[in-house]
Amino acid sequence: MVKINNISVTGLRGVRHDLSIPLNGKSALIYGDSGSGKSTLSDVFEWFFYDRIDHLIPEIGRKGYEGLRNIFLDDNELGSLSLEFTKGEYNSEKTIEFKNGNLKANLSNDSKDFTDYLSASQEENLILCYKELITFVLYSKSDKLRALSDIIGYSKVTDTRDVLRTVYNRLSKEINTKGFDNLINHKNSQIIEQFDQNVTSDEQFIGVVKELVKPFNLDMKIEVIKDINEVLNKIKKPDDSKEVKQEIFIIKIEESLVNLPSNLDELEKQYTDYKAKFNAIVSDIEKLKKLTIEKLLTTGKELLSSEGYLENNCPLCLAEKDKAELLTDIKRRITQLEEIKKEQKELIESNTAIQQQITATIGPFQSLLDDKQIDEKSNADHKTNIEAVVKAIKKYHEQLKTKVVGESKLDNENMLLVDRKIIETVQNDCKTQLEAIRKAREKDPKWDAHGKINIAAYAYAEIMRLRKEKVAYEKQRDTMETVYHRFLKKQKEALETFLDTFSERIDSIYQFLNPGEKVENIKLVPIEKDDELSGITIQFDFLDNKGVTPPHKLLSESHINCLGIAFFLTSVDAFNKQNKFMVLDDIVSSFDASHRKRFADLLIEKYGDYQIILLTHEKTWFDIVKNLVHSKNWNIKTIKYIETKGTHLEEAPQTIRERIEQKITNGNESGLGNDARKYLEHILKHIALNLEVKVAYRFNDVNEDRMAFELMTELKGIINKRKCAELQAEPVIDRLLGSLFIGNKDSHDSSFEPTFGDMKAFWQDVTDFEKLFFCDTCVSPVSFRYYNEGAKQVSCKKGDIIYTWKK
Repeated sequence: MVKINNISVTGLRGVRHDLSIPLNGKSALIYGDSGSGKSTLSDVFEWFFYDRIDHLIPEIGRKGYEGLRNIFLDDNELGSLSLEFTKGEYNSEKTIEFKNGNLKANLSNDSKDFTDYLSASQEENLILCYKELITFVLYSKSDKLRALSDIIGYSKVTDTRDVLRTVYNRLSKEINTKGFDNLINHKNSQIIEQFDQNVTSDEQFIGVVKELVKPFNLDMKIEVIKDINEVLNKIKKPDDSKEVKQEIFIIKIEESLVNLPSNLDELEKQYTDYKAKFNAIVSDIEKLKKLTIEKLLTTGKELLSSEGYLENNCPLCLAEKDKAELLTDIKRRITQLEEIKKEQKELIESNTAIQQQITATIGPFQSLLDDKQIDEKSNADHKTNIEAVVKAIKKYHEQLKTKVVGESKLDNENMLLVDRKIIETVQNDCKTQLEAIRKAREKDPKWDAHGKINIAAYAYAEIMRLRKEKVAYEKQRDTMETVYHRFLKKQKEALETFLDTFSERIDSIYQFLNPGEKVENIKLVPIEKDDELSGITIQFDFLDNKGVTPPHKLLSESHINCLGIAFFLTSVDAFNKQNKFMVLDDIVSSFDASHRKRFADLLIEKYGDYQIILLTHEKTWFDIVKNLVHSKNWNIKTIKYIETKGTHLEEAPQTIRERIEQKITNGNESGLGNDARKYLEHILKHIALNLEVKVAYRFNDVNEDRMAFELMTELKGIINKRKCAELQAEPVIDRLLGSLFIGNKDSHDSSFEPTFGDMKAFWQDVTDFEKLFFCDTCVSPVSFRYYNEGAKQVSCKKGDIIYTWKK
């Protein structure tokens, strides 16, 4: 897995000039006062990996870019972050510059390996800032589910579930729309009307037919339903086809009206729901703006995802930009518009449902209008009425074309209602016509028998077809329901297994941070509504209270922070597959003192294999962690800020030494005495530590800022006390005590101005003094660690420097 070897920042946020932090894959503890710009590091990491700075977006917008460049940069200067990784093929520099009046970001590494790595890293949790610490803990139940789903890829499973549910609902709705039971009942009533009895089987139907044709002495056997056609041919009149066609056509008109009332009810209901969704969007200007942007972004996503678009630029403004980076940015912005997308999706689905309902409602009438029989003179009124109904229904379709823009309005429901009196008129006209046809038939027994058998046979065949079709639809629906519920069960089982494992880890971390407290058995618990997963809550046991939820009901801010830490670290363990580093920025600010030490222990003991970049402005905690990681090979840095330099690293003493020697070589006296004094103070602290030179205790930072004169005086005193003749004889100690004022005067406003020669001589005293206590051969200090009890001597590690040191 990947760690970081070097960080180099220039011209970003608080950093004006180059800020380089060599890490070599090791962890780093970085201290900086509030306002020193230490959070520049977490900001630029977020920009590098996620191409945004979230906390800047609400005020600045546009991914926070306008707040990214250092304000003192000229327009022609670049801001940059260069990261060197333990896998060298991922090394890259990301720059931001003004180009054609716009801010543009570029990555120097465009290899497929790096692009794939960056894309995978964007799915990982790499950065945690204080402001984001308790976000998940305080999320709503549905937001917790959404956040966790995005992290673990569960949203794709949810999408599959939604597809299954949509198919199931569509099948159920289609069964209702087709009105199988209504049509079958209507057909049965036609058979009863013709045969004066109900018919439930082929045998029963054939038996009734035999009785009807018995008077005609037909020379044939009637044994199966197929024989009915031959019966009809034998008893039909040569000239009755016109009447038969008309009777069948009238029957079809009646059938088309069977489900019309219920279908119109459903259409009216759906339109009311659609109108409410439509108005909710068009009445909100911000939603309309977002909707417009979402449409543009979606179109851009489709274009960039197509194989035909190969250019590395924005297809809208033609600005140069890496295609993969642009596509990633568009996908992220589309995700940010999730809420308006959800409303838009619901509106589109509602629109589609109404169109389907219109088609289902009009369908039977369209078949009638396509039938040549409709043009018969006797059907003129039917045609007029049917066309009126179809035209009225199509008004709904016109409403669906209304664009979702400001000031758009849909017609009120009462303006679209279909006149149901027309339906009654058609029904009454059909009834009158059928009665007239059948009354005329009664004069001729064969014609009458033919008509009854023909109508009943048609109705019976339709019943058989409708039943078969109904069974097929219901089988599909029931199968889909079974698949859907089994999927829900598996989905629930898989999520619960994951949540149990995830919860165990969260609870383990929380217990480490809060040993012996009565907050136990912390769990992420799924919430169901109507047998579906609707959210996730956090529950725990508190004293005798079981299953307490939500956390902020009983827990303090510090304890809630512990939960936030536990969730973040657990997600790092579970999901970070590319990177073995994390950036933690000021996350102990609201921790109780007891939690701070435990958190430091947690990082060192449980996450020692991770590269941790730990940023803090808490001096006490910095000191705690510094002592804990002193032997762990961590990089320990301090960040400072001054107006002339911006955010920068406090220089290590060796760096100061190199600068001093360079100034002496170049004859540059600026700040030379001050630098020499600072270097002397540093080595004096180490000498005092190694030889147990005791000074009066001072609180906090005062203890760190020991002046050189105080340390030198105490050191001379201990040399005399230990009867160290070798050092007592060294003139450089008294000489240095005498020349200390040169370094002090160069550090403060004074009438005395030391010359370059004065400062050079002072530096010579410092280096001569250093050689007395630090061995060049073994590169170790003279220390009590190498004390020879028998000889009463103290030395360096190798023994090249030895002094008498009597206790």
